[in-house]
Amino acid sequence: MLKRLAFTLLLIPLSGYAGSEQTATEQTEAVAWLEKMGVALREESYAGTFIYMRGPRFDTMQVVHQFKEGEEFERLTNISGAAREIIRHDEHAVCLHAGNDSSVPHALPRGPFTQSFNRNLVENLSNYNIGLHGVGRIANRPTIRISISPKNRDRYGYRLWLDQKTGLLLRSNLVNNGRVLELFQFTDISIEKTIAAELLTASIVGEDVFEHELLTVENVLAEAATQQPPTWKVNWMPRGFRQVSAPNGGGMVFTDGVATLSVFIEKRGNSLGDVQTTVGGTVVLSRPIEGSLEQITVVGEVPLDTAKRVAESVKPVIY
Repeated sequence: MLKRLAFTLLLIPLSGYAGSEQTATEQTEAVAWLEKMGVALREESYAGTFIYMRGPRFDTMQVVHQFKEGEEFERLTNISGAAREIIRHDEHAVCLHAGNDSSVPHALPRGPFTQSFNRNLVENLSNYNIGLHGVGRIANRPTIRISISPKNRDRYGYRLWLDQKTGLLLRSNLVNNGRVLELFQFTDISIEKTIAAELLTASIVGEDVFEHELLTVENVLAEAATQQPPTWKVNWMPRGFRQVSAPNGGGMVFTDGVATLSVFIEKRGNSLGDVQTTVGGTVVLSRPIEGSLEQITVVGEVPLDTAKRVAESVKPVIY
């Protein structure tokens, strides 16, 4: 589950403009490293501590991950703030909250922490420039740096630091025009062959515990198959984005395999009002739909201008 996180508001120097072209050889080598990263995220066994920064929020977490006989087992523990723990076996994940804290439901995050990240990125290669960005050192381990820059300003880019020996992701920056929006980084990590079974067992136990299943891509797609015909249509999306679900409540979810964008339509009486804000790399835009009693809300990992254009393109479906 570590496989899924990112953030911050630091400024870093970046070489070249986001749309600069990479040589074919450099891109091929960088893509090979991404493929190695995808394998390492699943097949390496490791334990460590990492920080996760998103806008003003800063979390410290511990992860234990084991790959054994073709199966993944993982425990992700929040060691700062509210006590929370995620126990995962392959694609099935359960979140435990101490103190019966029924927090807002959340899904498994996407991004470079998923094994599908590199595959989806390759499928959408025409939308990004991918190349090598030098070397570095994270958690006392030598790294290869990968630059993933959008060719257009309608989506974000990434800077990744991969372990030179295994290809495991050790740091990720989500960036927009040179500004770091979200950051994930290991502060210490041990890559092992075997992991003690007790390290993968939930530590939050007892009667006063709130437990819920986390949504996966498979859950969302299964739900989409049972939905009623839509009453609203999104007429513009950034190139490469496709709809993956239409959940109950008037929502639509789109992704290019790297970023996710959700569009919700609701009556104005239940809406947020007129809002536009960003938290880390996530934008929230809500406004009344002209000529109707509904309100549109766009939430996703895209720049604000992209969210505005998506909102302006939404029209009622006429059957």
